[in-house]
Amino acid sequence: MFENEKTTGCLETWELPNKAISQVFICRNQETPVPSRTVMIIIPGNPGVLQFYKPFAESIVNNAHQVRPTLNLDVIVLQHVGHSLADFSASESHQESIVHSWNRYFDASGTPGPLSMDQQINHKLILFDHIRTLYPKDTRFILCGHSIGCFMTLAVLRHRSQVGNIEKAILLFPAIKEIARTPNGRVMQWISMWGVRHVVAFIVMMMRLLFMGFPVILHAILEYFTGMTSYAIEITTTYLLFQQTGLHTLTLADWEMKQVLELDFETIKRNHDKLVLYYGPNDQWADESHYKDMKVKFPEIEAILCKDNVQHGFVVHSSGFMAEKVVQWI
Repeated sequence: MFENEKTTGCLETWELPNKAISQVFICRNQETPVPSRTVMIIIPGNPGVLQFYKPFAESIVNNAHQVRPTLNLDVIVLQHVGHSLADFSASESHQESIVHSWNRYFDASGTPGPLSMDQQINHKLILFDHIRTLYPKDTRFILCGHSIGCFMTLAVLRHRSQVGNIEKAILLFPAIKEIARTPNGRVMQWISMWGVRHVVAFIVMMMRLLFMGFPVILHAILEYFTGMTSYAIEITTTYLLFQQTGLHTLTLADWEMKQVLELDFETIKRNHDKLVLYYGPNDQWADESHYKDMKVKFPEIEAILCKDNVQHGFVVHSSGFMAEKVVQWI
């Protein structure tokens, strides 16, 4: 690879062995046709829109090549079903939508509706099993979770404990315990409850219609309240700000409030030598107290408290910086 040449990834739509459909964002090593021997699988936070993680995934591959030129690395980002507008439409190659394919898989009647937490985790397990078939048996797998994706990453470690080549699991701003008791959780548990989330999703739709003719104003509002980059704002307005996606993301949030309770002590204990946990001291989902609790329970674990003021939603403004950190832990 030339000095200024950058690896870029692409979206792929896969039909899985269970006949359901899923999109992934994959950033492959471009230098050699030989299959990679190291694969990082990223499980996103909520919302799990693949395009949010595109700069992060590409930065990991490019930084890894600079630091370790001999490392043959692929990065694959998994989606959360129903979190992107594209999930609700059939395509030329597939006669049903991604959401419908998973509704059909989990319920033979195909009743439409958002996936539960357990169903989203099952989706990740099926994808992980499929990805393993695409690479040689001696491939190193690295799991990387963000926010609620860390909870799902621990679930993968728990359910696939027999897989011996998962060499590391990196948990970024891990929402893995008692998140309903956190500052953001105390608000979210009301917003995401049944009925309220339907109203919120409807308001999102109305706001979109209201500002449809004035995209500059909508972008300005989002930038003011979120601090997102122009790229992240474009992704938000293109894929996320819709009634269907709002309902699916808030439904997952509701399950998060109900299911992310006690720390999964046994899974962490069994995998403590593989884990790297990165906490934000003022993170409104998992603050310094979560970091201290982890170090008390597991003194030898590699838990790190951020000193660089990186925010929980780093993918919308600090992807490159976090990619540099992650590459150090591969």
